[in-house]
Amino acid sequence: EGSSRFGKNNKWATFPAISGGWLISDESFMENADFVNNLKLRAGFGVTGNQGIPNYSAIVTLGTGGKYPVFLDDSDSGTYYQTYGPIKNPNPDLKWETKKELNIGLDFGFWNNKLSGALDVYSRKTEDLLLGYGVPQPPYVQSTIFTNVGTITNSGIELALSYRVLDQGAFQWNVDVTGSYQKNDLASLSNQVFSISDIYGGNIGNPGNLGNAIRNQEGGPIGTFYGKRFAGFTDDGKWQFYKADGSIGGVSDMVEEDKAIIGNGLPKYFASLTSSFKYKNFDLSVLFRGKFDYDILNTVNLFYGNPTLLPGNVLTSALGKYSQITEAPQYSDYYLEKGDFVKLDNLTLGYAFNLPEKSAFTGLRIYGSARNLATFTGYSGRDPEVQDTGLFPGVDNRNFYPRTVTITAGFNVNF
Repeated sequence: EGSSRFGKNNKWATFPAISGGWLISDESFMENADFVNNLKLRAGFGVTGNQGIPNYSAIVTLGTGGKYPVFLDDSDSGTYYQTYGPIKNPNPDLKWETKKELNIGLDFGFWNNKLSGALDVYSRKTEDLLLGYGVPQPPYVQSTIFTNVGTITNSGIELALSYRVLDQGAFQWNVDVTGSYQKNDLASLSNQVFSISDIYGGNIGNPGNLGNAIRNQEGGPIGTFYGKRFAGFTDDGKWQFYKADGSIGGVSDMVEEDKAIIGNGLPKYFASLTSSFKYKNFDLSVLFRGKFDYDILNTVNLFYGNPTLLPGNVLTSALGKYSQITEAPQYSDYYLEKGDFVKLDNLTLGYAFNLPEKSAFTGLRIYGSARNLATFTGYSGRDPEVQDTGLFPGVDNRNFYPRTVTITAGFNVNF
C-alpha cells in the first residue's frame, strides 16, 4: 500500500497476512462425540498499517512570520511587507505505523448447536508509532518533528457465546453473551535519535491551570492518572495531601516528586448480553452492555462542586457535600471514581403481520425501539461512558454533551 502522507523514502509498505484452521470435529477420532457439531482450531498472523496523521506531515509547509519595513528615502514612512517561512520540519523518512497481530481461536458448537461460540486469544505489537518529538534548534528550523518512534503491546482474550435456551413451537428464546479482557503496555518511546520518557495529556484546564491528568510512562500501561494523593481536609477546609515520604502537607508544600500513580482510565473488561424472544408474530430483543475496572476523573465535581467559585455557576453539592472546601480546585485522587457500569442499551419490540397470498407485500413488520434506556453505575457524574480510547482516556470533561434516550418507531416492508 502507498500513501502520499509519508516521506519520499517510505511512501510504500507491504502488509502480509496468513491464517489456517483445523476442523477437529471432522477427524475420525471425533466420530463418537455426537454432542460435538463443530470444533475448529484456527490461527492467524497479519500486519496492518496506520496512516492516521495530518496531511503534509512529512514535508515543509510555509506560514506567515513578522513584517519588515522598506524605506525609499529619509522622508519615506516605509512600506511593511509580510514574511513567510517554514513552520514545519521535513522528514523524508516518515513511514507507516505498523501493527503485527497473532490470533489463536477456537470455534465450537455443541448439542445440535444449541450452544455455540468462539474463544480468541490475541497479542498485538504496534511499532514505529507516529508521534511528535522535540528537536534542537539548530540544526532544525522548528522545535518539533513528526517521526516514527515507540512501541505499544496489547494482549487479551475474547469470548462469544450463543445459547438457544428454548425453541418449542411458537416460543423461541436465544441468549448471546460476549466478554473480553485487555492489557496494554507502552513498551518504548525512544530510539537512538529521538528520546522521550513519558507523554502527558488529558488537560484539566482552568481556573487554576491544573495541568495534565494523565502521564503515559515508558514501560507502563496507557491511560495512567498521575497526581496528588488526598489526605483529608484541615478543620478550616484546606486541602491536605500525602507527600512522597509519607508525611502530610498542604497545597504550597507539594512538589512534583510528591505526585504518584493514582488510577487508570482504560477499562480492562467489556461485556454484553443480548436476549431475544419470539412468540408467534411478536419479537422482543433486549441488549445490556458494560465496561469494568477503570477510573474516571470527574472534572465537573472538581470545578463546579467547589464553593470558592461562588458567586459563579456551581453545583448544589458546592453547598452540601463539598461545602467544607475553602481553597481553590485541586486535582487529586479525591475526584477519581470507579467508572464500572451496565447499560440497558437497546430494547426493541416488533410485530410481523400475516399477509394474504395476493398481498402487494411479501412481508410487513412494525416495531418500536428505545436506546440508552437506563444506566446502572456507582459513578456520580453524568455518564460513566467517557472517552476510553487513545492515550488519554477516562477524563470526564466539562464540555461533554449528555447522551440522550432515543425512542424510534417504524416499519419494514418487503416487496
